[in-house]
Amino acid sequence: MKKIIYILFIMISIISCSSKEEEYKVQKTKIRIGYLYEFAGASAVAVAKEKGFFEEENLDAELYEFFNGHAAILSMISEEIDFAYIGHAAHNLIIDGKAQILIPNGISKGEKIITARSNNINTISDLKGKTVATHFGTSGEAMLLVALENAGLTKKDINLLNVNITNLENTLINKEADVISTWEPYTTHISGSNYKMIADITNYSDKIILTSSFVSTLEYINNHRETVSKFSRAILKAMDYRKDHIDEAVEFVSKLNGNSIDAIKQEIDTGIWFSSSDISNACESGDILKWYETQQKVFLDSEIIDKDVAVTNYIQLELLKSILNTL
Repeated sequence: MKKIIYILFIMISIISCSSKEEEYKVQKTKIRIGYLYEFAGASAVAVAKEKGFFEEENLDAELYEFFNGHAAILSMISEEIDFAYIGHAAHNLIIDGKAQILIPNGISKGEKIITARSNNINTISDLKGKTVATHFGTSGEAMLLVALENAGLTKKDINLLNVNITNLENTLINKEADVISTWEPYTTHISGSNYKMIADITNYSDKIILTSSFVSTLEYINNHRETVSKFSRAILKAMDYRKDHIDEAVEFVSKLNGNSIDAIKQEIDTGIWFSSSDISNACESGDILKWYETQQKVFLDSEIIDKDVAVTNYIQLELLKSILNTL
């Protein structure tokens, strides 16, 4: 009888230990991620979620939608989220180093300068004396300033209006401006035969590079190193998958943000979407530093910041390299 009781005790102990081990295995680290609603800002996160890359890293990812990177940065600084995707414009908020770049996501090709065909404006030189609208502090303004400089003009040569990005299309449609400097996907209603593009950002690729990134605060990185590495690996895996399965990535974005697949497909060509090998090569060649140095010069030229800072002050370059080596 004692022997039977002993055997039962051993079996119960084994089952109990096994149960605790299983509980430990499935316990995931919760992370909160901010993304922007368009393809550029949602695709890597959507792929990582749908393909289980967060789960592979034992992460429980909660996703929060933002409509601009500035709001995402402020939410992250306030510790409401742990990681965020930001487009070009919000990078001026991290130059002080309080937030850090973990991974570059891509380079924008979506900025355009558009006018109505009836305006008889064919080149940037024709903007002299015209009313031009853009959203100050964004990639639209950044490209406009480079385009003006390239044509030998300055802001003083035009009547410059500051209009929120969501209203820029209507400003042109309602003839409140002769020209707008905007970006995809905010050109839906001005892409027909009545309008024309007089320049886009690819015309100035030697002078302006607008990079998007995944970021976190320096405090969070220092306190949660392993979680940051796991998040970064999941995103890099997602970026590789996106590169090879772009149509599937579109479906995942549509599922995440509710936009139509047809509308999202129009955004595919608005950027150069990096893979992990692209980033690895950029780290090796030094191009990754050039991307952010060129970006910072845009902020300097537009007087958003008043002095240059070493980009290594806000890029987790060594951490990124070490994570790339684990893929």
